[in-house]
Order: sequence, then C-alpha cells, then structure tokens
Amino acid sequence: MSAREVLIILAHAQMCERCRERLLNDPNAIFRGRAMTDEEKARLSELTSADFATAERLSEVSGYDIGELNRYHDHPVARLRHF
Repeated sequence: MSAREVLIILAHAQMCERCRERLLNDPNAIFRGRAMTDEEKARLSELTSADFATAERLSEVSGYDIGELNRYHDHPVARLRHF
C-alpha cells in the first residue's frame, strides 16, 4: 500500500484542473505503473469533481487526514508532476 502515491495524486489533482479532469475521466490511465492497492484504485475511481471543491471534502471521501493532504500540497512531486 502506498499512501504516498495516492496523496501525491490527490494533492496534484486538487491543484491542477487538467490532471483532475484526466483522473476523473480515465482513472486507469493514471494508475498504470503506480504502486497502489486495488482498494486505493477503487476509492480514487469513485471521486467526482465536487469532491475536489474543498480540502475537507476531499479528506472525507478519500479517507486521508486533511493534515496529510495539506502536507502533500508542498511536496515537489505533487507540485510539478503532471499525470
């Protein structure tokens, strides 16, 4: 299980509209080559654009603590790596 991968994806998608749309429209393309469990993939596949409206909502639906999500907003990979 790689919470790091999921948190990087969520943090980047929250900041980058183009990548968020790609995640929402074709999540399997985002998952290829990433160390993620089937449960993590399923959880991310169920996200909607409304889930990214606030950090609180994203935290609630993703199951990750809001503090963890916020810490990853400053992670260099989350800031710079497009999907």
